[in-house]
Amino acid sequence: MNKQSVLEIFEQISDSVISFLENHPGVTEVEFNERQGVAEVLLSNWEEENAPYTLPDDIKSFLQISDGLLLQWKIRMNSQTQPLGQMHVNKLHDIKPFPMKQYILRSLGDDPPFPDQNDLSDIKVFDLDKNVKDGRLGLVYKDNVFNPQIYFQDLSGDWFFIANSFTDYFRLMVMHLGLPHWQYAFTEVGLDNISQQWFRFLSPERLAIDIKSRKKQVKKQKKQKKEVKKDRVGMHNIKRRRNASGFYSQLPEEGRSGKKKDHKGKKHRTKAKKKANESISKEP
Repeated sequence: MNKQSVLEIFEQISDSVISFLENHPGVTEVEFNERQGVAEVLLSNWEEENAPYTLPDDIKSFLQISDGLLLQWKIRMNSQTQPLGQMHVNKLHDIKPFPMKQYILRSLGDDPPFPDQNDLSDIKVFDLDKNVKDGRLGLVYKDNVFNPQIYFQDLSGDWFFIANSFTDYFRLMVMHLGLPHWQYAFTEVGLDNISQQWFRFLSPERLAIDIKSRKKQVKKQKKQKKEVKKDRVGMHNIKRRRNASGFYSQLPEEGRSGKKKDHKGKKHRTKAKKKANESISKEP
């Protein structure tokens, strides 16, 4: 497959992102690093070395077109240029497992799981982008060996879900134009102010989508937490006891007023018992 055909295919599967960047007034020096595709025997060798894990079909198809991906571009401001965007996918030989001792997998809006919630024996993570900024991008196999998902590990150490497949991740990468830290849009931290400014300049539509999605996830998280808290309070306050007929009746909430009532009741019972004893002692 010649170089021109590789570029043409990339333009087709990326919705002409190179043409978009080249025609943008603020973008300059768009560089697409063309690579030959990987032979099928090399894909088989990778799977033998990393057995029982297998690469999904979409990654195999992509690597057979181009062994990884590197698309870089610069921004022009005040007669000066500086590197800014990069779309990168590792070459086949760089897709290696991370030697991690612990994985905390979560999605935006979810509470962090307990340390032992993720069984490491069922998780395997391979490096998908060694050039990613301030984090790690992983091809995550969880509870299976053939259908991985894409997660991003931010500086907190948690792994946040990004996409169900490589194809979905590729589309997100293209829509975000490979801007620095774009993966943080899917983390608890979110995009920093500088990244948001670049998005407003280059892709305001994508920024609006990310902000709307983030607000929706945060709102969902708060609602879930409120419901859980309400359920816990309700279960704590509702105490039940069994009466003579076999049914349960609700006890009053435990509080300061309840304690006073209990003390008064006990005091009255003590006086009644004392009077009864005195009356018995007076009998002839």
